[in-house]
Amino acid sequence: MVRVLFNMIPNRYTIKFTGQSGQGINTIGKILSKVLLRAGYWIFAYREYPSLIKGGCASYQIDFSGNNINSSSSKCDMLCVLDKSTLKEYIPSLRKGGLLIYDDKDAIIPQSKSFEEIYIDTTTLTKEANAPSIAQNVVMLSFIWKILGLDIKILKEEIKEYFEGKNIDMEMEYRCIDAGYNTNVYKDIYCQKCKLPKKNQKYTKKITLTGNEAMALGTISSGVRAYYAYPMTPITAIFKHLGDTAKQTGILLKQAESEITAVQMAMGSMYMGTRALVATSGGGFDLMTETISCSAMSETPLVIILGQRAGAGTGVPTWTGATDLNVALGCGHGEFERCVIAVNDVKTSYSAISKAFNIAEQYQIPVIILTEKQIAESIYSIRDIPKPEDIQRNISTALQRYTITKNGISPRRIPRRNRKPFLATSDEHDEDGKSTEDANIIKAMVEKRARKLEILEKELPQPTLYNPRNSETIFVGWGSVGTVIKDLISNNANFGYLEYEYIYPLKTEILETLIKRKKRLIIIENNYTGQLGKLIKEKIGYDFKYKLNKYNSKPFFTEDILEYLKTI
Repeated sequence: MVRVLFNMIPNRYTIKFTGQSGQGINTIGKILSKVLLRAGYWIFAYREYPSLIKGGCASYQIDFSGNNINSSSSKCDMLCVLDKSTLKEYIPSLRKGGLLIYDDKDAIIPQSKSFEEIYIDTTTLTKEANAPSIAQNVVMLSFIWKILGLDIKILKEEIKEYFEGKNIDMEMEYRCIDAGYNTNVYKDIYCQKCKLPKKNQKYTKKITLTGNEAMALGTISSGVRAYYAYPMTPITAIFKHLGDTAKQTGILLKQAESEITAVQMAMGSMYMGTRALVATSGGGFDLMTETISCSAMSETPLVIILGQRAGAGTGVPTWTGATDLNVALGCGHGEFERCVIAVNDVKTSYSAISKAFNIAEQYQIPVIILTEKQIAESIYSIRDIPKPEDIQRNISTALQRYTITKNGISPRRIPRRNRKPFLATSDEHDEDGKSTEDANIIKAMVEKRARKLEILEKELPQPTLYNPRNSETIFVGWGSVGTVIKDLISNNANFGYLEYEYIYPLKTEILETLIKRKKRLIIIENNYTGQLGKLIKEKIGYDFKYKLNKYNSKPFFTEDILEYLKTI
């Protein structure tokens, strides 16, 4: 058995809101996340919601700590139920000894329970505050703030900032805050047990970002001048964030009538020399694959964000998973070169954009950036964003567009006025771009393009090894699973993690060294088939003995890792 701390992550507290979509769960979760940051904590916020505008079971969970955290626990210390219909769904997530807060006196509470409970009549308190029923969530939020024993001034400051410029009656909001904070429905016994995390850092040193917000910022800092998309969960918010700043940045935004149009507009813009980005999810990406193949043959740079969610078909469109690595690796007809990058947290969500464009423009290939709903929509707290990458356009004035070179990279021309035009076609072509069926030329051009991938593989960074105290047990993975493992490692867990960000072309030197050293290697993936594990086996023949896969549309939680380690 692996020796590890099985008492979870110390110095952490978890609050979960539940209710129906349309009840303001998202709003209250965002506000509490930011106000906890103001109070001096590190936070990580994760939400679940159905594919409905109203109704269904939704939740918003905030884990907060005095230390940096980037993942969720499967159990909460406080469960706040805004609709009794969601109680049965989420009561199992309440930790033993925790607190249930609910606002419906008809709610059926389990008789054999191991938690405290408080009923608060938010309906009456909201009416007494002369506020509409939608403001019940603010009453609940301020009551929670009182339970936590935190300063009401901080809460009022954050709510004022959150609703600024939104035509909201702030006096009404303040009345609701006071109504919840000053109510007599209060359990001193529980509050004395409520030991909040110790704070180690000040609020001024941290900011909050979702993965989508980070990608939008990365888009701006990468010199992108046009963004095309058709709305699909979980990447739609990138469009919103870029739209909110479009007047300042001058970025052209276009919602296309289909994903086919969106990707072709992006490729056309890149052909003309404009950095353009396109984003989509599973079904939309399927529609883009013919254009991706065209991009590779014409050697037109192209960057696509692929936001992963759970399931084939429509699947579970508002839930998470990491199931699209195979489609990123194999999309499009014919054999062609590509690069696949996987973001693993909010910082790599920012930096991956500029890295992808530099690779796409230097090697003149399509680059696919994989993100996940868990990363795209979760809120992270960080000290700062990474330093922007230098922009590398790799534009040439050479006349012969597809010159056969030693490294396979031809001089990249873009159309310009008063310059001799050149051909760019999806047909196989000669060095001038003219279509050809000559077998010798075809062979030479295929080999030319293949050499680009050989050079790229040599230049890409190795995966990152997190291996405290030279642990004998090492997880190997990609995507959001790494945030959970690294949180545990930072709290003295005695195992390591080999994290892949650049997945294709695949670098295996560090992994092969770990194999030779007879480390206990565990492949961990948020999918059923173990897609990275199969890619590794295909390249070096290594089949992982230990495999941890999760495929129920939920992310990995800290408990998943710890419970698995007990079994080996």
